[in-house]
Amino acid sequence: METLVAYAFHRPDSAARAAEGAARVEAYYADSAAHWGHDGSTHGLHLWGSSDRNTLWPSWHETGNVRVASLHTPVGYERVVGDIAPADAPGALAEAVRRTPEAFIELAPPFTMAVLDDDRLELFTDSAGLGQLYQVRLPDGWVWSNRPVAALLFAGVAAAASPRGWAFAAACGWFMGDSTPYEGVLAVPGATHIVADGKLHRQTTSRIEPSSLWLTDTVDEPADDLTDSIHRLWPLGPQAPETPAPPLPNLIDHALTWHRHSEGQAHDLYAPVPTEGAEVTVAYGHYYPADLPTVNALPLPAKLQVFGRHLETTLVPATGPSEAARAAVGIQIEQVLRDAVRGGIEDAKMLDYFYLVEQIRRGRTAGAVSPQLLPQSIRAAFANAVPVEQQTRPLKRLPRPRRVADAPDRDRIESMLLAVEGFDERALSTLWAASVAGASSSAAEATLRQALWRATFDLHLAEVNDHLPEVLRPLTAPPRAVPTPPPTAKPRGGRLVRAFGRRHAQ
Repeated sequence: METLVAYAFHRPDSAARAAEGAARVEAYYADSAAHWGHDGSTHGLHLWGSSDRNTLWPSWHETGNVRVASLHTPVGYERVVGDIAPADAPGALAEAVRRTPEAFIELAPPFTMAVLDDDRLELFTDSAGLGQLYQVRLPDGWVWSNRPVAALLFAGVAAAASPRGWAFAAACGWFMGDSTPYEGVLAVPGATHIVADGKLHRQTTSRIEPSSLWLTDTVDEPADDLTDSIHRLWPLGPQAPETPAPPLPNLIDHALTWHRHSEGQAHDLYAPVPTEGAEVTVAYGHYYPADLPTVNALPLPAKLQVFGRHLETTLVPATGPSEAARAAVGIQIEQVLRDAVRGGIEDAKMLDYFYLVEQIRRGRTAGAVSPQLLPQSIRAAFANAVPVEQQTRPLKRLPRPRRVADAPDRDRIESMLLAVEGFDERALSTLWAASVAGASSSAAEATLRQALWRATFDLHLAEVNDHLPEVLRPLTAPPRAVPTPPPTAKPRGGRLVRAFGRRHAQ
């Protein structure tokens, strides 16, 4: 995976700061085989990655004073620049989208591009924001990267947990809005164009709102065939993903491995860490309630309330998250639904809008090219789809859930779950005791895994901050990871289990 870092500093020591930041990034991402970059007087651009890519689109391209860094591959680039060979196209594409930034949305997600022309830096995100770009604001400048940790290390800022981001994650499982796991790091939305001009000492940010991209009066809008573009970019076909290493038996160690890979975001504590993501598909109607015709007939204010409550009930577990975390998710749901209404959506399609801007954009990691997320594909789905009531399926007996308390390192897990940001302590105590007793549900186990994900994030923060100079590290560092002791045949119990037993004996 490539690592992009772009910066705009407004002090005369920019080159020295950039060199120090680049050294920290290289030390942390030690697996990067190649490094390209250029530092202007105040603005710069760097890219780390592999020079052995299976696509003909180059990650780094230079034409005179113009440097172009690409993340992922722009399927459909021919619609913007015409019939140009991929190896020669980055410069032409950069020139075209700098002249007409709206043309960037014609490229299939995920794709992110950064262009440096002397001291003028421009950054572009795809229409869905799947290319993943993050920003850190400093007292004297900005740093952008596709990896939050790279942005912090380059900027020389200590990594800390974001209370806002983790409140969202505790209640619904992902980082909503522009939040991230890291304090001071924000996600750049999709369809965004950032211009940082060092000569004019000016920075501007423009964005195309999702509703204006996805809503149209045109019903019949044929989708482009991207087959030829894909074959041109990957003449030998997609590269087979590497076989991932099996998960570590200890959940804490495996969670830390996931944190290093996804930097606090998507995870599956029982699955191997993937080498690449899959194509994103859109499930329209995913959040539709069973009584859809009745709700759709309500006046708009009542409909908003019902849809909002329905999303809260669907997303937030009944037990586990704190009241503050629940409230944060409820506020964000209301904001997104009202954005949909302001964009002209007044029926159940506002639930599809929420699914696209939240579940798809922030709840997934960038993977293979996803033509379904091109604006014209979404417009066609919105224009042709009629909200349909979801059929109630017969209940099936669920398999026995994998229980967190069955992990070999359960004693360490128990101590880490005593107090977790974003979760109710008494609720976690009850859920853990039920897991130990073999009486927990699948939903309860999912909550415990999410709490463990947050608890182990502090270990990840300590690893990241070890790459900063001593003077920049936080005064009170999070606990450091310690080697996991070998599992022993101790009886399963502890303070929480005894409390659970006493409660149920009364």
